[in-house]
Amino acid sequence: MQKASAEILDKLIKPVSSITGSHHEGFLLTAGCGTEREQWNTMTAGWGSIGFLWNKLTATVYVRPTRYTSEFIDKEDYITLSFFDKNDPWARNALAFCGSVSGRNVDKARETGLKPVMLDDGVIAFEQAKVVLSCRKLYRSEFDMDLFVDPQIIIDSYPKKDFHYVYICEIVSVYTK
Repeated sequence: MQKASAEILDKLIKPVSSITGSHHEGFLLTAGCGTEREQWNTMTAGWGSIGFLWNKLTATVYVRPTRYTSEFIDKEDYITLSFFDKNDPWARNALAFCGSVSGRNVDKARETGLKPVMLDDGVIAFEQAKVVLSCRKLYRSEFDMDLFVDPQIIIDSYPKKDFHYVYICEIVSVYTK
């Protein structure tokens, strides 16, 4: 056996990113119970993965507990992951805005033009999304500082020791335009 080039990894990742958009642009992680402003919140997430666990197709996402969206995630059984056209300047601006401004203080839909919609699963997503994953929460934990094998990760990613919650969710539906 010989070591393969990075192109092999690209061949594994590109089928997913061709559907959801490049992983470098991020996606909107949303939770809530209705389409009115105070009933939901969304945030831009950049860290996540899709895989197979417990005999289920899963999405794993990471959210700092200080994020307003985490309050909504913890109240609801379902979340959505909304992916947008990476070539659309409006979508890039909306993702940048939703990643830098708290929904506690600002109406993200009004400010960005995002149009929240209730999908068949009773989950909130956005009319402009190219792909939406409807996900049922299965597991939540918090990264434990004492369990990091590589301490440089704590130095680089957690100088304030504000470790992410890890949510493992079953992908129950996929919506596309």
